[in-house]
Amino acid sequence: MPVNRGGLQRLIVVRTEAMSETIQIKSSGAPAGHAGVDGQRRAALAALGALSVLGVGLLSAHVLPQVSNAQATVAGRTRITHQLGWINGVQFGGDFVAIDKGFFARERLDVVYTPGGPGTDYQTMVTSGRAMVSESNPAGLISAYVLKKPLIAFAAVMQRDPSCFVSLSDRPINSLRDMIGKTIGLPNSIRGQVEALFQRAKIDSSGVKFVPIGSDPALLAARQVDAYYGWETTVVPPLRRLGLDPHVLPFSSLGFRGYGQVLMARRDTLEEHHDVLVRYTRALIEGWSWMTQHPRETAELVVARYAPPGTQLSEQLEEVAMMQSYLTEGDARTQGLLWIDPAVFEENVALGREAGTVPANLPVDVSKIVTQSVIRAALGKA
Repeated sequence: MPVNRGGLQRLIVVRTEAMSETIQIKSSGAPAGHAGVDGQRRAALAALGALSVLGVGLLSAHVLPQVSNAQATVAGRTRITHQLGWINGVQFGGDFVAIDKGFFARERLDVVYTPGGPGTDYQTMVTSGRAMVSESNPAGLISAYVLKKPLIAFAAVMQRDPSCFVSLSDRPINSLRDMIGKTIGLPNSIRGQVEALFQRAKIDSSGVKFVPIGSDPALLAARQVDAYYGWETTVVPPLRRLGLDPHVLPFSSLGFRGYGQVLMARRDTLEEHHDVLVRYTRALIEGWSWMTQHPRETAELVVARYAPPGTQLSEQLEEVAMMQSYLTEGDARTQGLLWIDPAVFEENVALGREAGTVPANLPVDVSKIVTQSVIRAALGKA
């Protein structure tokens, strides 16, 4: 049983109409609202910080028993366990659509998703065999390579990195230079990359006060920082819900090319279960394609069946609208959804060397970090 902290944790088991696939979801309910606008804002601020305090991701690890990469067959289907990169929401709409519309069933797959959070160690979940698939980004997978972790990327949901610096519109941060003399909140894990971007722009970053704030945008809402690092699609809607007007500086505008929600597995999983990953990716392509064509229906489905209790449909509608360009632009227009390009990883290796996160004397074989074999096969390009 999941740990109960103040009644927020609960386990939801959702079955498809065919009653043959199951998805186990442990989610966090929203705290009860307070009367009045000020009370609602205080409650929302508390909710923004609650994920970091409660460690949602750490709790999610207890939902499923440990599994190995030797797949168990359920009713003639292959079991796939996927550790999601965040709590359940329309950010994973294509995954949930693939369940609801039977796309996984068509591929003879039994798929189990576990929600994540700020405390989830996605790489360990996969390397240990507790999950077959999880999510990262190019920098995370390069870091795994440096640490000799046997992980490999095989598809990318978001064709553009959704990372950004969010400030408030009355004090907007429009460039790296605007950060001089300001306090910027960001995780320690990406500070080296940011410093490297300053170096590339020939801007002295010594005048910037960087503070590690994890995944909590409440400090921005309380104006304790001038800008906050996060994902545009997940940070902006809650801030607007507070009555604030966020301003976004995308990482992509700083000369940084990347992906979001990069799907990863172990290298031995790729070798031994290549066809399973191809079938999984093919079903996901159908799910994400359906979402791009039916954004409102996807948001309604997620809120009704998969998101934590108290999730606002209006917020999910805003997020699904924001996600459209991330899903469909770039190579996705010419190659297909979930396309992944090793050249993006090459560029991130170069940035990592500048940042000092990739040792200068370490040979890097990008073919051990990313493969196109799965996405090509799933799109019929193999």
